[in-house]
Amino acid sequence: MKTETSKYKLNFLHLQNGESKAGDFMFMNTNLGAVFEARQYNLEYSERALSSVLLSGTHFLNGRDWEINWKLAPTISKMDDPDIRFTRFRIPNNIIGTEVGLPTRIWRTLDEMNLVGKLDLNRQANILGRNGKIKFGGNYVYKERDFNIQSFQFTPGNITFTGDPNSVLNEENLFDEENRNGLRHNPDFIPNNPNAYQSNLTNIGAYSSAELNPSEKLKAVVGVRMEKYTQFYTGTNANASIVLDNEKVLDDLDFFPSLNLIYALKENQNLRLSATRTIARPSFKELSYAEILDPITGRSFIGGLFPESTDGGTTVLWDGNLIATRINNFDLRWELFQERGQMFSLSAFYKTFNSPIEMVQFLSDPGSFQPRNVGNGTVLGVEVELRKSLGIVSPKLENFSWTFNATLTESQIKMSATELRSRQLTAREGQTIEDTREMAGQAPYIINTGISYNNFTTGWEAGLFYNVQGPTLNLVGFGNRTDTFTVPFNSLNFNLNKSFGADERIQANFGVENILNDKRQIVYRSFEAQDQFFTNLSPGTEIKFGFTYAF
Repeated sequence: MKTETSKYKLNFLHLQNGESKAGDFMFMNTNLGAVFEARQYNLEYSERALSSVLLSGTHFLNGRDWEINWKLAPTISKMDDPDIRFTRFRIPNNIIGTEVGLPTRIWRTLDEMNLVGKLDLNRQANILGRNGKIKFGGNYVYKERDFNIQSFQFTPGNITFTGDPNSVLNEENLFDEENRNGLRHNPDFIPNNPNAYQSNLTNIGAYSSAELNPSEKLKAVVGVRMEKYTQFYTGTNANASIVLDNEKVLDDLDFFPSLNLIYALKENQNLRLSATRTIARPSFKELSYAEILDPITGRSFIGGLFPESTDGGTTVLWDGNLIATRINNFDLRWELFQERGQMFSLSAFYKTFNSPIEMVQFLSDPGSFQPRNVGNGTVLGVEVELRKSLGIVSPKLENFSWTFNATLTESQIKMSATELRSRQLTAREGQTIEDTREMAGQAPYIINTGISYNNFTTGWEAGLFYNVQGPTLNLVGFGNRTDTFTVPFNSLNFNLNKSFGADERIQANFGVENILNDKRQIVYRSFEAQDQFFTNLSPGTEIKFGFTYAF
């Protein structure tokens, strides 16, 4: 709805989907010298729903000198995994026991409510004798999550199984007065359930910025943002030694300055310099006592919420062991613009991380992983980006274009005293342990390139695209748990689209993903040892067809 000086928008959105999965897996365990194989069967169903309303307005005051924008957006999202089932039989004798993992049934629910309000005010102004702009405003965010997992394990007695998962709960296998060695069920959530928790947060922010033009060729944008972030938690740890009732687990007040300078070297060339401060906070799941099992791999995620004690343990302060990561970013970029969207740029960047959060392996519980703050880190890198028409090669290739982006980085984490000591104690003969290592999740190189074809006259579009990133630290090792690394995955994909009709309302598309039929692999990697698989997935080559009609 529009008036002469105002515009209002109201959007409603609802998304919902359900997905059923059935899996038949060969499971191998080589942990701590216990080598065996098992046949694993999974049944899963997952349903997700999201409902959102967005109400926004734009207003112009005093002859458009002032522009006011506001938004109000409540969102409700739900995830429901009712009755996930998995069963493993050790082969060849179809044995069920704690060694291979007991049959399990899992019910999971997640309900989350978000409320976001935002207000921005902009005004054109004369600053330093030139046209400029000032901005200021604020926002309010409230999020609330209710999470619950209830799971049952079934402990077999002296029972002979056939290897058919459908027969495990047959009546003759169940415990009763006459069958004392029969199958029993154990509710994992009784008496204590760390996977039942409620958590909420508020984030109140305010900012101001100014867009300046100190000279004809120089443009500057400077600003600062303040955020007051508070998070609360209700739940218990696994043995109920800690019970929190809406206790504060994170309480931060931060200021984030930013500076962006753009200098016009020529009409089609810019030099950009920026310095900003940002933050990465732990998620609801990370800042919890939750112990979440992956029913396919059998691995567990364990939340990073711990108590801190003072006065010899007589006074307990309930506080999250995880803290937010403060990040300082510095970027320098030269860019050249050409006609028809062509461009070329070179960039260099440097980032510092204060206590970044990484996934660390549990020493005492194989197959379990936990988010933890590690030592301070840095990332240094360069990037080159290119978009070029192939018409420079031949006029017949005018509708073809080449895109290329490559990034080289060097990351470094200063290890904590605990991590450094654990690596020194488990070092192999001839291995030198430095007090630094690479950062988890930071690839040493990333390459994206592709050739695309676009003919607006005939409605044909096509593209062949390639992506790869270098070996990346995935999970941080601890003690005798070695680091895991993601192996480079060579992704080559093709897509073809054709539009029909005078207004192009009809579109057909065809695509092929993973043309090279590459595998997604994560490996254990250690000094002078052959890599061992952590995961080895073969997604195969996928062919897609689609047809769209817009009305």
